Amino acid sequence: MRNIVKKYSRLGLAAAMGVGIFTFSNFTYASDDNIGFNFELKPNYDNSYSAARYRQTTNPNNKWKVNLTYSSEGVGTVATFWLDKAGTRVSEWYNVKQGSGPHYYPAYSTANQSYVRLGAENNNYTSASYTISGYWDEETD
Repeated sequence: MRNIVKKYSRLGLAAAMGVGIFTFSNFTYASDDNIGFNFELKPNYDNSYSAARYRQTTNPNNKWKVNLTYSSEGVGTVATFWLDKAGTRVSEWYNVKQGSGPHYYPAYSTANQSYVRLGAENNNYTSASYTISGYWDEETD
């Protein structure tokens, strides 16, 4: 009887540890997610931003992603994107063509372990505004 109790105690402990490791791993590792964005590209190079997300990585080469799937300006038009941290650009800026699929870019080290958001502006000076939407992710590895 004593051996049976030991056996089930060990199984219970192993199961609890497995669940704990599985749960912890879900919070520890980033993945390539598709976080939706939808906002207005403002006139005259004014900036627009998504909601902020936590970038947990310590590696600037853990790339962020943007995929411009729609622009009311038209098919194949271009918008400029970057990562922003409280009003400071924490990546280079990149021109992305609507419908060209996901694009992956490195960030500055100042983007690491902090809340960042996707910044965007029209790639050319215009008095018009446009609606854009698509997907982004603050880190993909």
